Amino acid sequence: MKSVISFLILVMSFELHANPIRVYHEGMPDEAKVVRDIFKDQYAIPEDLIDLRRVMSCEGLRKKGKLDLCLKNNGDLIVVSVDKNFISESLKVFWAQ
Repeated sequence: MKSVISFLILVMSFELHANPIRVYHEGMPDEAKVVRDIFKDQYAIPEDLIDLRRVMSCEGLRKKGKLDLCLKNNGDLIVVSVDKNFISESLKVFWAQ
């Protein structure tokens, strides 16, 4: 029952935040898709909750989302912003076994 309630709260909050996980990339869409696939396959997070966006540069990116990552041209994946409560409370519903 607790999982169902958590899921409903999560779904309602996603209406406010359409894509709570954003993976930015500096022109490497295939590699960004690999990051998205890891979220989908390893953590069972629905693809609809993950947004891929191209940016000119990860440097200076100051987004304040639930989980924002940026994939640099050299392959480095950096954390732009993270809401620890979102990770520990909301995403645990999707955690793969």
